[in-house]
Amino acid sequence: MSDDQLTAEYTRVPRFEAGSTESVEYLEQQGYVVIADVLDTEQTATALDLTWQFLEGLGTGIDRDDPHTWSDDRWPIAVHGGIIPGQGIGQSAAQWFIRSAPAVKDAFASVWDDDELLVSFDGMALWRPASIEPAWQTNRGGSWLHIDQHPIGRPGFQCVQGLVNLIATSPEVGGNILIPGSHKLHDSIEERYTDRLAKIDPAIDHFRYPSDDPLLADTPPIMCHLEAGDLLLWDSRTVHCSSPGTNPEGGDAELQRAVSLVCMMPKARSNAEVVERRRAAVAKRTSTTNWSDVWVNADKFPNVLAADTDKYELPPVPELTEYQQALVG
Repeated sequence: MSDDQLTAEYTRVPRFEAGSTESVEYLEQQGYVVIADVLDTEQTATALDLTWQFLEGLGTGIDRDDPHTWSDDRWPIAVHGGIIPGQGIGQSAAQWFIRSAPAVKDAFASVWDDDELLVSFDGMALWRPASIEPAWQTNRGGSWLHIDQHPIGRPGFQCVQGLVNLIATSPEVGGNILIPGSHKLHDSIEERYTDRLAKIDPAIDHFRYPSDDPLLADTPPIMCHLEAGDLLLWDSRTVHCSSPGTNPEGGDAELQRAVSLVCMMPKARSNAEVVERRRAAVAKRTSTTNWSDVWVNADKFPNVLAADTDKYELPPVPELTEYQQALVG
């Protein structure tokens, strides 16, 4: 297998009700689970509209009806997988609308058996049509298979990540790749990759997996089908990434993929200093990573710092409801 190629079977996996015991059991066994319809059709349409309002509100000239205005010099800064981590997206009306859907919290609360949760201030992954510009095609899956939990710094079960899918996926466009059961390999990484781990600070919750790892060959990677409004959850120890599909350049001249990254963890895992920074982040329109128990400012990512961010207008400061304020801390 080359560094950038990865063959994943496009699969229709079971979909569960938010908060169900069956969904938690499936997550524990497989390392991922699909929760059906956390947003209904109307809510999904609203979320997409709010996403376009964020993009058009950047002040760079993006027009949702004209894909030729979605050029790199106007589009917000993106990293691997078309993920937009900054420019205020973590505090955008779109993200707050999506993460505040009751079924989203129900899904996480059932995992933790805890209703007092803090939400991440994550961004979104937005894929522009490669049929307009081939360079817009996102990273091939084999180039960035990874886990988001340091094997030594965070042993054992620590976090469940998630994304709310706003456009139904297809094998042609692509989507997220997961290796079922790979969360069970987490404890063996230190022994198998001693030199590789020695180069990564234990506080950095990202480990890039070699695509040719022989232990991964026993379980073929899959690409889950997701309906619009579905929530995909995965254990942070599960090997994953995203990848274009079988014909990414053959799609229509419209947004091909739109997902809201969202993660909730028990408030008890955080502390007063982190909560204080989280409260300040709302007014500053600061985004974060998936972890809510520590403070990681996504606007400080190297890709973001290296770019010209002065051209972007930040979204308005969100006016949060009592429910949303509780998710801040």
